[in-house]
Amino acid sequence: MSWVARLKALFRKPVSPDLASIYHWDAAQFQIQYAAYLAQKTAAIAQKSIFLPEQYGDFTAFLYRPDFDEFIRKEFLPALKPDNPHLQFLDHNHWPNKHPFNFPGPFYTGESDTCGTGICEAPDNVANNDYSQEFVFRQPQNYPQLLRLLDAAAVEVLDSYAANGNACWTYAACRDWWRNRPELLAALSDPATIRSNYGQAEAYAAYLAGDAETDLRRYCYFLENGQYPATANTALPPL
Repeated sequence: MSWVARLKALFRKPVSPDLASIYHWDAAQFQIQYAAYLAQKTAAIAQKSIFLPEQYGDFTAFLYRPDFDEFIRKEFLPALKPDNPHLQFLDHNHWPNKHPFNFPGPFYTGESDTCGTGICEAPDNVANNDYSQEFVFRQPQNYPQLLRLLDAAAVEVLDSYAANGNACWTYAACRDWWRNRPELLAALSDPATIRSNYGQAEAYAAYLAGDAETDLRRYCYFLENGQYPATANTALPPL
């Protein structure tokens, strides 16, 4: 899907009133306006996330907990948006239709729409395949990224995001997933995949070549022990 089509798709859904002022359908103009939108949203997210560390503590302990799915849906979201009656966007189990490109962790997608809104809302965590279907290429690493990922989930038409990954992934499944990364890297280098993103395909490939292995081993430690590694010196399970 082209940037023009993607931006038109954004207008069909209430992503942000800021984007409603964009009426130029060429890619260059979109990139200018999108950069401005990201800057404004980053500032807004920073304001929203200020109180979260004080209220919920260390982010890794917050994210990597056995009851994360129920906690995020029944406690965190209602507390974050008490006046919003539309908070059911994480209520569905998409594990049987999980997109294979999702990086293991609590958040993942099933079969999403092809509007491409995810990379607009959470560019550090969401990417598109060659058909502009969304997947989580990196789990949120701080509270601001969490809020942006939740925004991506909230505006996805098919409610294809889920937060029950901690209850579904196993150490063995993570190892199998890691062994298949050559196929994933080949897909990320496909020109169609690159065109469907805004640098996310390259970012995912770089992540897989860098910090992803350690992050996944830490996640496997959590799956095996019920808690995230306490220190950098914790012995991690191999992949």
